[in-house]
This record gives sequence, structure tokens and C-alpha cells, in this order.
Amino acid sequence: MTRDSTVRLSATAVLLCSISGQALAQDTAAPEATVLDPILVQGAMSTATGTSYSFSPRHQNHAPAMDGGGVLATIPGVTASRMGGHGLDIVIRGQQANQLNIIDAGALTYGGCPNRMDPPTSSAAFSRADRVIVERGYSSVTNGAGGTGGTVRLEREAPVFDPARRISGDFSIGGTSNSGAFEAGGSIRTDLGNGFYLKGSAEYKTADNYEDGAGNEVRSAYDQQSAGLTLGYKKDGLELAFDIENDKAEDVLFAGAGMDSPLSDTWVYRLRGGVDLDLGALRRIEGTIYRSEVDHVMDNYSLRPAAGMLMRSPTTSDTTGATLEAQFAFGATKAKLGFDYQSNERRAIGYGGMAGMLGMIEASAPGMARSLSWPDVTIAQTGIYGEAETALSDKTTLKLGARYDHVRATAGAAGGIAGYAAPAPNTFYTAQYGTTFDAPRSEDNLGGLIRLEHDLAPGTRVFAGLSRSVRTADANERAMGRSNWVGNPDIAPEKHHQIDVGIETQQDNWSFNATAYVDRVDDYILRDAFSVAGVTTYRNVSAQLSGVELSGSWAKNGFEVAGDLTYTRGQNRTDDRALAQIPALQGRITASYGRDAWRAGARLNWAAEQDRIDPSRDAGVTPGYGTLDLFGSYAFNDRVMLLAGVNNVTDKLYSDHLSRANVFDTTLTRINEPGRTAYLKLEARF
Repeated sequence: MTRDSTVRLSATAVLLCSISGQALAQDTAAPEATVLDPILVQGAMSTATGTSYSFSPRHQNHAPAMDGGGVLATIPGVTASRMGGHGLDIVIRGQQANQLNIIDAGALTYGGCPNRMDPPTSSAAFSRADRVIVERGYSSVTNGAGGTGGTVRLEREAPVFDPARRISGDFSIGGTSNSGAFEAGGSIRTDLGNGFYLKGSAEYKTADNYEDGAGNEVRSAYDQQSAGLTLGYKKDGLELAFDIENDKAEDVLFAGAGMDSPLSDTWVYRLRGGVDLDLGALRRIEGTIYRSEVDHVMDNYSLRPAAGMLMRSPTTSDTTGATLEAQFAFGATKAKLGFDYQSNERRAIGYGGMAGMLGMIEASAPGMARSLSWPDVTIAQTGIYGEAETALSDKTTLKLGARYDHVRATAGAAGGIAGYAAPAPNTFYTAQYGTTFDAPRSEDNLGGLIRLEHDLAPGTRVFAGLSRSVRTADANERAMGRSNWVGNPDIAPEKHHQIDVGIETQQDNWSFNATAYVDRVDDYILRDAFSVAGVTTYRNVSAQLSGVELSGSWAKNGFEVAGDLTYTRGQNRTDDRALAQIPALQGRITASYGRDAWRAGARLNWAAEQDRIDPSRDAGVTPGYGTLDLFGSYAFNDRVMLLAGVNNVTDKLYSDHLSRANVFDTTLTRINEPGRTAYLKLEARF
């Protein structure tokens, strides 16, 4: 198979491709290698460094209809918490939720569920991205406020057209044996002439409940459909694009929650662009303006047997934001100066009553209101930043960055809503913290980083980084307004002080990468489920996160062997106990062989026992496990590829430590992962 892009085949590229079960195809002549440049892998289009990983969503050899969080969890250093088959919530270096920034073509979206049924990765447009970049740790001040644990960026490029063809596109279809999952999607691009283009895309995914390795049915069914339309322009150094996108998830079942979600509807409107300049040191200006709107509904009766009080909670989460960045180049230095803004507004009201009151509950009658979970919470963040990278010599590079963020948070309904029966959240804030949320809260947060990279020898680089990053509390942590779950209006922002060191070695047919990090956190925002009986509260503690990430690989004559290992340790230093939801020691080992148009291989996924737990939040000690996957691909020509595989070949019964407790089936400790699953997927482009 021949593609426009060629391969610089290195050990790291082999590792990343095979770990994800991605297909490699026949190589064409490669350009001369440059030491430690990103490695482009044909077919999978993957690149890697010691702290980041980049891939093209196309030609990924994983099961069709996979949730966005599940896709990310197939790459090294990323794990996901499972509540069902949809809405897997990723964790990087022991951090999750808004400790991670999820940026989709410059836009941020915050889910509408306080219990995170719909994390941003569940609605992000992976199929419309040209490249997905995962950064582990805090590596740039340009990724917006927060992001202390890492950043996921979905990036897009203007399409390139063949002068003889004004229309191009792609299509994929596939399914699985376990859960009967089905996926179909595609996009079409039209050259409108004179630099203008139009791109449309659509995708449909559906799945029934899957079975775990013991044959137990796990509530995990869902239907999801998404579509997007882009009108763009690219010519003479000027780029502009306007996107309208919709993602709708329906009838989503959750074994790990007391409710299901009949509907989660997300709209994104985005204007993005940039212009190349030649004004002295000023070389380019880029910017984005966006608006995302999420409407989410969850209840405990429409998709499961009703028992006791009926509960329904419609929620909204609307985000408005903008970025503007100037890029400079002078001498051996490249620099960025920028401004970004985001304002997220959230409302969640719970309604409840007995079966005879269903009509009033469905109508959101004020008299049926039982809680103001998000009492009109608005968190606005305005930031300015600067970052520069300088070549101190032909072997040494220095990176410096600084950022300032002003935060303003309000809760417009903290005193209750006139006519609504729900208690005022201020009642709960006063009971737990002796305060109210009648007045705005504001913060002024400072962060920055310094990073040094040095080439020891051809193909070998060492690096060290030191950073301070600050994360403000989210709507749950600051303003949750339920009697048994109470946000803290006066919670301080987290201050992360991180250091990471590592080495990257890439030789002709082998590689070894190693990174170690320590993150000392002042004012860590602890979700405290043990200090007050029956009530979840929030308080600041001192904490530390640390870990090691290793990877290595070897390739020769079509054979490839690769492996990775990730270890994370989280400690609540104030209370001298383990932090909750910290992944176990885990990794993968892959072996594959391929020639010309085909490749086949096997992958061993493993995790050690995790016994460092917070009993108030973790479902319990998690046994270690090992599972075997088989995968393969065949390229019929340069336009059509078949991908296939079998995950969990031995039908192993196991669960990830991060997965939620199984509240629907209490005979099971937590949500188990799927049992044996065969899949087949066909991808084509025209």
C-alpha cells in the first residue's frame, strides 16, 4: 500500500503503532532522518515523544463504535473509568475531569452531567479530526487554564484537493460480535474554487449491552449520531473555517449509576482561522471563537424498571470562549503571545415524586423540584500567556512559559429559585462550611514552566522540566447543591508543582523511552466521602502524584516487538492515605509481523493488583489481570483497507481499577470489561 506520507521507521513508532493495534503498510522511500524529529507512521500516522503521543484517527485497529474515551485508553499512559459502554472518562498521570483539557479544534465543551455520564471525550469529533495529540503532564502554557494532568487536542487542517478532482471523501463501516455494536460514517469534501471548500460528515454508532467474561450482561447499550458541516477558505497564507456540529446520544444505559440517560444533545459553533505574516518578527496570528451548548437528561425510570421514587434531572452546560495568539520568530527563538477566555454556565435541577406524579415530573413542574445540583453556576476564566523556545546550541533547546488567569465564579440560584420546592443550596453550604454563595468568588492564578532538552548523541535526547500550573474548582467542587453532595464555595484552586525527567533513544531498529515525574500539589481539591457520614464534601489537602513511564521496541524484516509500562502513585499527604481512583501498574506487550499490504499480531494487556485505595470512593482492591488480543489488517489497494481482530481472546473476567461500582447488579463489585469480542471494519476513500 502506498500513501502520500512516508514512514520514518523507528522503534518508538513501532511501539506506538503496535500497542494500539494499528496497521502498518508497505513503506515507500523515506526522507533522510533528522534526530528525534516526530516519527510519522504510514497508515496509523503516529508520532511520539517522551511526554506526548499523536495519531490520526483513521486506520486505527480497534473495535468499531468505540467511545472517544475508549479510543484514548488504547494508547500508553491513558486509562479510563467505565460506567457503561459510553462516556468512558480518561485519566492521565492520576488526574481526571477538568484536571485534563480536552480541546476540539480550539473549542472546549463541558458535559451536562454532574456524575460525568457525558465527559467531553464522549462527544468530541474524533472522526472529523486530522490529528489527535495527547500530552501527558503540563507541557505548554498555550493550552488554556488548568490542564494540570495533561491535554488532549483534536486538530483539523484544510483539505488538499487534486486539481483534476473537486470532490473527495471517505467512508467506513464495521461491527462487533459482543454487544452487536455497529458503526458507519463518512465525510465528503468539495472544492468550491478560489480557495473555498465545503466539508460535510456524519457518523452513526449503536450498541446493545455487552457480556463480560463470565457471561453476565452489563448495562452498556447506547445510540449515538453526529454530523458536522464546515465552510472554509485557504489561500495565500489566509485560513478561515466556520463549523457547525451536532452530537446526540440517546438511550444510554449505565450499570455504574443510579440513572440512565435518555438524551444528551451537544451543539458546537466555531469560527477559527489564521494568517501568515512577514512583519519583522511577527510571522502568524491565529484565533478561535466558539460556543458549545449541551442539553442532558437523566432519569431512573424510562430505561430501567421503576422502583420507589421516580427521579429526573434535565441539565444544561453552555460554554463561550475565544483565543487569540501571535507567533514570532527571531534569531534562534520562536515565541507565542496569547489571550484566551472561557465562560461555562451550568444548571441542573432534580425533580422527583411517586409514580402517580410522572406527568408533573416530566413537565419539570416547580413543585416537583427536589434539588438544585448546579444552581446556575458560571465559571469564567480570562488568561494571558507567553511561551518561547530557544536553540541554545545545535544540541540544546530551552523552553520558557508563563501564564496568568483571572477566575470569577458565581451561583445565581444559590439562594433558591422562587416557586421551586427544592431547598436552597446555601442551606447546605452553611451547614458544611459556614458560608453562602451569594457573592462572587474570584482568583488570580499564576503558572509557568521551564524545560531543557539536550541531544547526548545522534538519536538520544535527555530532557528535564519544571512547572507550576493552577486549576480552579469545577461546578461540582465549588457549588454542588444537594443534601448528600455539597460543593465548597470557598475552595482554593489547586497548585501543581511538577518536575519530570527522561530520556528518548531512537536507533535504526530499536528504541527505549523513560520518563519519571513528581507532582507536589498544594490545595489539592479532595472529594471527601469519609469525613462527614453520608455526605460528600470538598476540602483542600496537600497531595503528591508521582510515577514512571517506560517503553521500548525492536523491529526487523517485518517483525516488531514492543512494550510499555506505566506506574502512578497518589498520596493524600494531609490525611496520610491513598488518593482515590489511581490506576494500577499496567502495560502492554505486542508482537506482530507484516509484509506488503498485510500485517497481523497479538497483544498482551496486563495490570497488577491495586491495593492502595481510598475505601470511601474506590470500589475495593482490584485483582491483577492479563488479556490477549489478536489483530490484523489488509490493504486491497491505496484506497481500501480491511481491519479485524479479537479482543480478550480467552474471555477473561476482569475489571479496571478505575471502573465504577456496579450499582445495578450488586452481586458484582464493579463494572467488568467486555468478554471475548470479534470485530471487522472496512475503510475506503475516494
